[in-house]
Amino acid sequence: MARHLAVLTTGVVAVGAQSFLLAPLLPDLATSLHATPSEIGRALAGYGAGVVLVALLLGPRLDRVPRARALAAGAVALAVSSTVSALAPGWEVLVAAQVLAGAGAGVVLPATYAFAAELAEPGGEARATGRVLAGWSVALVAGVPVSTVLADLVGWRGVLGALAVLAGAQVVLYRTLPAPAVPVGPRPRFATTLRTPGVARLLLGTLAFMSAFYAVFGFAGAEIRLLHGGGAAGAGMLALCYGVGFGLGAVADRHAVRVGLAPVLAALAAVYLLLAATVSLLPALLVAAVAWGLVNHVGLTLLVSRLSAAAREARGAVLALNSAATYGGAAVAGLVAGPLFEAAGLAWVAVTAAVVVALAVPITRDRVDEPVTITG
Repeated sequence: MARHLAVLTTGVVAVGAQSFLLAPLLPDLATSLHATPSEIGRALAGYGAGVVLVALLLGPRLDRVPRARALAAGAVALAVSSTVSALAPGWEVLVAAQVLAGAGAGVVLPATYAFAAELAEPGGEARATGRVLAGWSVALVAGVPVSTVLADLVGWRGVLGALAVLAGAQVVLYRTLPAPAVPVGPRPRFATTLRTPGVARLLLGTLAFMSAFYAVFGFAGAEIRLLHGGGAAGAGMLALCYGVGFGLGAVADRHAVRVGLAPVLAALAAVYLLLAATVSLLPALLVAAVAWGLVNHVGLTLLVSRLSAAAREARGAVLALNSAATYGGAAVAGLVAGPLFEAAGLAWVAVTAAVVVALAVPITRDRVDEPVTITG
């Protein structure tokens, strides 16, 4: 099982590297493609829209398709989208390519999370989910900083070309995964899944959680370069610090389940206020980014593991809805945070993120905060 989880984790790394890379490269993309930050922000929104569309259209079918086949198809879409992005002559083509990238991620992520839970031993589903979620940390700690350094050396087009090669290699790795029997019978329906106790509230929590994240992360690199100078590598320091904290969050997961999701979201709102207060002081901002990553990992693990446990017979469908909520949040952030960033700066974007997360605290309280077991 460990080898299979490693393959699933590298897939998350590939998705994470692609989805996070545009943010620290935003100024370079805007200059090269003769676009404004808001127009490049539409590429982030396009990525989210692609995930939402595929999750809503194909989500109910994911539980009736072999996981490895679905994963390979999603990785092909990622490889093609990276290639088109690298060759984009203008921001409009970049947006279209990012819609395709989102479509690939909309298949890969829910299939990965569902497959990890299915490969796990009974009682170990949340631990397996946490392990594959570590791929986001690897993407941030290694993938994004290395990519930003390469961007300063060979340009953003070369970096996106390298991501295309990475996604192509992932297609081959997915072919090594087992092919368990596919359930027969009618496919799950979203309407039925949404009526499962706790699911709707958790999805609202995911929407608020990810809207706040992408709003701040999407423009943090541009703010750092504006206030503190430096190239793409300097902006990548925030991603590195966030990734370190995200990795440390894996240690805190098993303790956080005793606290519950709503208190974790309340702590996250406080972290966004801390980010807003430290924007002008780079060392303090980077320390706050470590705390941000740690709390985000705990919150994300709780959200995904609870959703997976809530609908065991329709994991693919419910986790597709989770992806739709996740990148619906990314789409909202890309459209709304751009104008707010241009008008008022990152500090006010972070304050707005704190308000959005705080609004989710009462929604995710009560029945949703039932214990989740994380073994190991």
